[in-house]
Amino acid sequence: MEIDIYKLGERYNLTESEELALSYIVNNIDKALEVGVRGVARECFASTSVVMNLSKKLGYKGFIDMVYRLELSLKSNSAAKDINSSYCQDFTLQKGMKFRNLLKARKRGAIFVHGVGFSAHIARYINDKLMILGYFSMMSEYMENMERDYEEKPLLIVVSKSGETAAILNLCNKAKANDVPIVVITGIAGSSMEKISEVTFVVKNSNLLDDRNLEKNDFFGNSILFFEELVDGYLKGS
Repeated sequence: MEIDIYKLGERYNLTESEELALSYIVNNIDKALEVGVRGVARECFASTSVVMNLSKKLGYKGFIDMVYRLELSLKSNSAAKDINSSYCQDFTLQKGMKFRNLLKARKRGAIFVHGVGFSAHIARYINDKLMILGYFSMMSEYMENMERDYEEKPLLIVVSKSGETAAILNLCNKAKANDVPIVVITGIAGSSMEKISEVTFVVKNSNLLDDRNLEKNDFFGNSILFFEELVDGYLKGS
């Protein structure tokens, strides 16, 4: 992630010393906590009050909070760049954080995962991955399961290469009518599922017209690798 220190300086009215401290922390994020306030101040030839004032001006509770949040932003943006270049056509930091927040809000709630045909294998992989991460996740195609009295509103994750699969689209429409948020993993942008989803990830798909999966196709493999990157960048430690 590239941070424009100069623009941040203007926005938060930082002094030259505070800008230097921020630059040092960003460029040495892995050891900033280890050296602490005094270490950062010493490296920047500044007083400790400069570092503490920096954290307050940026809106953080203190030095530790500032370093942790800056580190999360740095890693999230790095993950976004890697994911977008490798497996996903439209990945953004905002989408990653939205997905993270949807999952985080359901640590004690239900997550339903669904796919048909070849996509069912991807859905099953996602479901298994979520379960071993501690989420209450299950494979289901029945809206009745989502209408039970859960502690939090359930979440629906669907995999559909076309984004138009009739059975899945029908389930998504029912979920939407019941205010159940939907996450879609698809291979085609602008689909009917994308229009009603909370967040959609368009995974790289080199053969858009191969509906029957008769030709060489990378969508399904990319979907698994994409989800692994998504988990690593946005769910672990959340």
